[in-house]
Amino acid sequence: MGNVEQPELRGPRPGQPSLAARGERRRIERRLQEVGVLCQPEVSLQYQTLAKRSVLRGVESGGATKDIGRYVTFCDQRGECLPWLQPIDSVAVNGRHAIVVAPTTLVSVEVFRVRNTYDVLIVRHDVVQPADGRRSRIEAKVLFRGRQGYLPLDLTGEEKNMAGQIVPEFFSKAGEHIDIPPEFGKVLRAAVRGAACVSCTHQHYLTAPKLKGADDPIPISAAEQAVAV
Repeated sequence: MGNVEQPELRGPRPGQPSLAARGERRRIERRLQEVGVLCQPEVSLQYQTLAKRSVLRGVESGGATKDIGRYVTFCDQRGECLPWLQPIDSVAVNGRHAIVVAPTTLVSVEVFRVRNTYDVLIVRHDVVQPADGRRSRIEAKVLFRGRQGYLPLDLTGEEKNMAGQIVPEFFSKAGEHIDIPPEFGKVLRAAVRGAACVSCTHQHYLTAPKLKGADDPIPISAAEQAVAV
């Protein structure tokens, strides 16, 4: 079933790193829209009125068909799992799966796949509060960019049991191997799995918030747990 949640095509906010150049990005987005894959790699800045602070918001999203896939998930600066604010259930597949909110730093891990060829973008997003009292802003830094990496396995078919255990290899134009930052190996494997998850209906890396104990009171909102990580 195709995705019924497709928004109008739109690029990233000014200054936000993108997986591809503008022309190529629009071609990618159009093709994904045609096959019903919705991926939202953008990180936005939101303001918590009660806490009087700015926070970062991301949406784990995406999925795949057999030939093409795109997926984004999020982690902390060490590559560790974050608890979601809330999961998203939908009648559509290959769309939004969970929302995450973080107070100061959020790392996005995005994967685009065409059959066995993969592009990867890992970006660190930080909340910056100017000293002169101006509004907060997001500062983004690319931690890893991999273009046209190759993974000689069909993760949507006979070898789907390897999904989540392996990542593509990347090389420079001179043929030198490009190392992926080791702290992001686990989250990248999850994102690769998402980009090969046909008709995806669930998140692959964000996790449910954990309560301190069975007898502890349930918090009014899971958001406070999410931003406390």
